[in-house]
Amino acid sequence: MVKKNLKPGFSLFEACVVMLIVGIFVALCANAYSKRHITYQESDGHGRYECYKNAAGTLMQRYVENNNPRNVTGTTCVFRPPRYAKYLLLNAIGGGSAGDAGEFKSVFYSSLDKPITVEPGNVNGATTIKIDGSIILSAEAGRGSMNAASVGADVISQCNFTYNKFNCGTPRCEQDGLNLSIAFCNDSGFVTNKIPITDIKKYRTSYSGNKLVYRDLSDFTGHGIAPQDALALLDIAGSYDSFYTIEVTFDTTLSSVSQMESYLDSLGIVDGIASAQPGRPGKPGAVVIIW
Repeated sequence: MVKKNLKPGFSLFEACVVMLIVGIFVALCANAYSKRHITYQESDGHGRYECYKNAAGTLMQRYVENNNPRNVTGTTCVFRPPRYAKYLLLNAIGGGSAGDAGEFKSVFYSSLDKPITVEPGNVNGATTIKIDGSIILSAEAGRGSMNAASVGADVISQCNFTYNKFNCGTPRCEQDGLNLSIAFCNDSGFVTNKIPITDIKKYRTSYSGNKLVYRDLSDFTGHGIAPQDALALLDIAGSYDSFYTIEVTFDTTLSSVSQMESYLDSLGIVDGIASAQPGRPGKPGAVVIIW
């Protein structure tokens, strides 16, 4: 009797089916790996977008990625955030006035997935950044001449007492952040009050040029009288006391330095938007977006 040597195995048909299944699986995995690899490479990309006006007043916009500039034509500036950008830093400067640089503002976003419309300000014009027609950032134009009552005048260069009712110490006044710190004598002794600079300007008794005069209202307000009402009672006999009068001098010097230029210089940007000197006195505004 002859014994047959029987060994388990696959038929040719079964082997072909297995190879077909494996081939399909490999093809699917290769496609997924390729996409994942591209996403990984792109996620490390950084760049910037510029929107400004050149010396001829022509609107310019360009993307710069890996030091490779790409100009974009169009009558409006529209920035489309790269899908791989991990963050966006929006920087805008308003148009400069005749003697003052435009306002510089920055805002950080972790992500934005909608087109951003940029409108760089003309000379004396504000620069705006919008999404869906709503302003998300606005930089004002350079200011005109300032005086002591101007909103932009917020730096005190000098403060002097012109009247002090009681003498119990050395009166002094000096800026303390957004406040004016005033040390003086009242009917209780030597005290120190901090008054917001905005209130000093709002409730002044007079101003001329870069100086204003402020008279003490603490005795009035301490008795529940509103500051605007106390002003009318200052010189009425029999009312409460005004313990001092000060003359405050504000720094009303306008700036000729564009903060956008300083910012671009710190990033090593010397061409494109930097060559337009954005925000300088007499120059249009601009926007640069970093990612």
